[in-house]
Formats: sequence, structure tokens, C-alpha cells
Amino acid sequence: LPLEHQWSPVRSTQCYDRSERYLFWNEPLTIALLTLMSITVSLTCLTAALFLKNLETPLVQASGGKLNLFALFTLMLLCLSCCLYIGKPSDHLCMIQQMVYALCLNGCFSTFFIKSLEITLVTECPRCAPTFSQWVTQRRAWLLVALCLLTECLFCFCYLHLGPDYLLSDYKSLPTEVLLVCNTESWFAFALLHGYNGCLAFVCFLCTFMVQTSGKKYNIARGITFAILIYFIIWIFFVAIFATLKTVLRPVTQIGTILTTSLGILGTYYIPKCYIILLKPDLNTGYQ
Repeated sequence: LPLEHQWSPVRSTQCYDRSERYLFWNEPLTIALLTLMSITVSLTCLTAALFLKNLETPLVQASGGKLNLFALFTLMLLCLSCCLYIGKPSDHLCMIQQMVYALCLNGCFSTFFIKSLEITLVTECPRCAPTFSQWVTQRRAWLLVALCLLTECLFCFCYLHLGPDYLLSDYKSLPTEVLLVCNTESWFAFALLHGYNGCLAFVCFLCTFMVQTSGKKYNIARGITFAILIYFIIWIFFVAIFATLKTVLRPVTQIGTILTTSLGILGTYYIPKCYIILLKPDLNTGYQ
């Protein structure tokens, strides 16, 4: 009988060493994903450049001002993190993948969270707005962003302590190869790490989905609502696939989730604003 790290053809007495299988850089699927990543990063950078150029316009200021640039920067980092899933994995890479995803997404969602709080103050609690608005519209808003990121860092520490992802050598899935894949050690730690972003997203959704505005004004709240909806839809599919898949397609699923999430946020929240800035300047007036 062949040893675990070996395989043997049917009715053969000769054994061969198993070759390693993971997502190679030169695979057609990898090249296609890297191309999509490059397009997404380019779109993010162009959007950031347009927002920077029009930073003082009412639309950009109403949607968060400089916070938008920070959110787009974290989205760009999120897209670039796709490279962590390609090539030969290791224990350290497996551990870093989930934390980078959670922290980058948290950077974007923290800006949505601040904008959602501002919208809630203005629409639902107008009497409290003058008192608390300085926490979501002025420099103190950056403190809330820092607080959100520090909280996510705390959950990253818990994730490391409870059981981070690790490298698994799977000798059973493939007949002639050993599959190198990142395996989840603790689903509780996984849920803790990503659940915080889910809670932030849910609060954003609750704060924005009922907000109405006049037909002549662009509804900023609606952009957040759709971005969060897309995030939840993608994650429902991702968790269902990720929990059951133990092939070389597992990193492909993770890359696909990152890119579709990034494109979803760009397409629902940022691209419509770019359209207004460039082609509909008459709508660049007052907002909710």
C-alpha cells in the first residue's frame, strides 16, 4: 500500500510522490481573477481621484467628505488582499487572510456607520441633532472611525487566541495530489471576527432603509441601503459555499467574495455619485 504522501496507479506496485495542489499564479482562472482585481482597483482609484478633485462640492461633502477617501482607500486594500489567496499557502498566510479582510471592510463600513448615524439624527431626532451632530460631521467623526477599527482589532486578537485558520494538507480529496488549503479551526472565532462587520452593516441598514427624500434630490441613504443589501446577499452565498468546499476552489470563492463585495459597494454607493458629479451637476445641491 502507498504511504499517505504517495499514490499508486491501479494494479501497479510502484508508488509516486503526490504533487502539491493549490491556486497557482499562472492558472487561467487566477489570471481572470487578477484581471478583475486590477479593474476593480482601477475603478476605486479613479473614483477616489474624482472625489478628491470635487471634495468641496455639496454631494461629496454630504456623503462624508474626506471619509469617502478613507473608505475608498480601504476598499482598494481589500481588493489587493486577493493576492494573499494565490500561491502556496502557509499557517501565517491563512491566519492573515481573514484579519485583513475584516479590517479593510470595517474601515469602509465605519464610514457608512457614521453617515447612517448622521442621517438618523437629521431625520428621526431633529431636536438632538444640534447636540450630537458634531460627533458625526466634524473631526470627532474620525474618532468614531478609530473606535470601530480598534474594536475590530480586539476581535482579531480574540480570533488569534480562540483559533485562527491553519494550513491543512488534504490527502483524501484528490487521487494523485495533496491539496493545500486553509482550514477553519474555530467557527466561533470566525463568526466573532466577521460578525462585528455584520452588526455594523445591519445598524447602517436600519438607519437608512426608511429614509425618504424629494424627487429632485439624490438620496444618499439609499446608496448605503443597497450597498449593505448586496453585502448580505453575497455573504449568505459565501458562508454556504465556504463551509462545505474543501477544494482548490475555496480560495477562488474567497477572492470572488472580496471582488463582488467591493464592486457592489462601488456600484451602489460611489459610482452613482461619480455619475452625478460628471453628468448631472444640477443634482449636486442638497441631500439627505
